[in-house]
Amino acid sequence: MKRKILLLWISAVFICSATFSQTTIWSTNFESLAGISAFDLDADGYNWFQNSDGTLMGFAPGKYMGSYSFNTSPDNVITCPVFNIPAAASNMTFSLRVASSSSSDYAESFAVYIQEDGVGSMFDNEIYNGTLNSGGPGTAQLVNGSISNSFAGKDVRLIVRHFNTTNQLLFMIDDLLVESGQALSLEDSEFSSFSIYPNPTTDELNFRTSVTVSAAQIYNLLGQNVMSYDSNMLSDNKIDVSNLQTGNYLIRVTINSDSQIFRFIKN
Repeated sequence: MKRKILLLWISAVFICSATFSQTTIWSTNFESLAGISAFDLDADGYNWFQNSDGTLMGFAPGKYMGSYSFNTSPDNVITCPVFNIPAAASNMTFSLRVASSSSSDYAESFAVYIQEDGVGSMFDNEIYNGTLNSGGPGTAQLVNGSISNSFAGKDVRLIVRHFNTTNQLLFMIDDLLVESGQALSLEDSEFSSFSIYPNPTTDELNFRTSVTVSAAQIYNLLGQNVMSYDSNMLSDNKIDVSNLQTGNYLIRVTINSDSQIFRFIKN
């Protein structure tokens, strides 16, 4: 059953990546806390805090946000800066990288909300709710969900809540992103002449392209981000995958605001 679900997920990824260009509407990697507020709603003295280097968990280098749950039942909230969703935006999604620092006490529960600026309560529009089922080194995962097209043309904020959790350890988040999708023909895409090679590969994965690659992320088939690259690391249109374990992987390649996902095999 799990294998069937995994195959369906992979198929959906390839169908979507072939027909939609993703445009970033808003994002934060929590390097700066400008416009970000944290609230300790249960008043237990533990709140969100900024910390450095979650690479052991599978985050990209840099800072992340953490919220403790050991010896407590937190209700900690982060509110993000207000941003505008363009009126023409559609097929909108959010993604957030999450992790638990503990390989045993990892059942951190959390939710993500969207709120139109000045309208209603911050918890009126839940767009994700989940509980981690693994933790410790290398277990960071990307969660995502859809955003209603009714928010197009409005000023909104995202809210992350760590709650409904008791006596775990540390919940960690990074890389919060909002995107919209635009239907494209292959001729319109930045990827009309793009390919990866060799595939399968043992050491390097090369990009055959006439334009500059902006970013790339490699995921295993559990959806966990295992490697990330920015444009400075991709100037020679190749990446070193020699340290990856043998198996199947997905690579998301971004050129300007257009993203596509490809599958490759590491021997």
